[in-house]
Amino acid sequence: METNLTNNNHSKLETFSDEVFFEIFDRLSPSDLYKTFYGLNIRLNTILNDSRMRFRDNLSSFNSKQFHSYVQNILPQIIDRLISFTFGTYDTDEYQQVTLFLHKYSIDLSLFKHLRTLVIIKMTIADVQIVQSALVHLTNLVNIRLSVDSNDVDTTSFVHIGNNLITGPKLKRVKMDMCARTIFENVTKSSNIEQLSIAWCEMQELTHLLQYSPYLCTLKATICGLKYVDTWTQKIHGSLSQKCSLRLNSLKLVVDSIRFDYLLLLLHELRQLRSLWLLLNHYEYMDADKWESLFQTSLIQLDQLDLTIALTKPFLSVNTPGQFLMLSTPNTACTKFNTRFWFDRGWRGKLDEYDHCVRLTVSNHAVPIQNKNRSYY
Repeated sequence: METNLTNNNHSKLETFSDEVFFEIFDRLSPSDLYKTFYGLNIRLNTILNDSRMRFRDNLSSFNSKQFHSYVQNILPQIIDRLISFTFGTYDTDEYQQVTLFLHKYSIDLSLFKHLRTLVIIKMTIADVQIVQSALVHLTNLVNIRLSVDSNDVDTTSFVHIGNNLITGPKLKRVKMDMCARTIFENVTKSSNIEQLSIAWCEMQELTHLLQYSPYLCTLKATICGLKYVDTWTQKIHGSLSQKCSLRLNSLKLVVDSIRFDYLLLLLHELRQLRSLWLLLNHYEYMDADKWESLFQTSLIQLDQLDLTIALTKPFLSVNTPGQFLMLSTPNTACTKFNTRFWFDRGWRGKLDEYDHCVRLTVSNHAVPIQNKNRSYY
């Protein structure tokens, strides 16, 4: 009786089409699939090894033993059928998964020929070049997310990014969390990237990259510092408006050590922005008149605004290090962001005070300040 029931269930399972198995197996990890189904019968073996079968896998939670077993036993069977692959560990003190993957086992990333999404967690700066060399062969990539181990970075570290990383024919989304200054001077070809995130770079590096990003719609970046100011200011005028600003509609920037006037030069070029998020840290950015001029002349299509200016007490000048600013209180500055111009656009200014800093926020969601007579000195 039990034998007949088992045979009947087995027979029903055998009647499923290959496509049904593909759909079911798509929800399981390759490790579980091969451990559970491989070797049960010829039909399942054939399906698991079918060239049409696609896999997704994430090794970031694997312990050392699981990782070694996977690389030796599972990966060779599916490497050219993976469409999404994540490797690297967040806790590199336990073991260096990326180093083992690229060096001990010398896995060639160019063999992942059907890969659409690649995530590498906490590699070394030296590994970035290895990865870039392989990416030129991964023509199906749509998404890339790369991060560098902060333990491999110091204040003088930098990462060179070239054409191989950003010019894939199908590449649309790139996130680079390098924990070090990212340099794009070797980028000389236009990309199809639509969404881009950069941990940090200098202003001139960002604007150089933008000139080769005509399809970019969303940009998130931390920018710190600007070199060759005279050359940059001469080149910035009109250099972006014809190449990227027609599509770039969402911008999120954390800005450090950059003069307000230079940031304005950049923003004046991005006339199609609909959403702007900024985190700033100098008193000069509290000039409401300059912001109003920008929004009236260049960013006239802007709908969503989230502008945050955080200042550490006492307030120092970005132009003259060590010089204290006593021009007006942050409270006075805040009132200028709560005039008819700002209200008509649905934007409000809000001031918060803490023990060692103040924070001025101007956004669609901010609540106007209530106590306008309070001193912040």
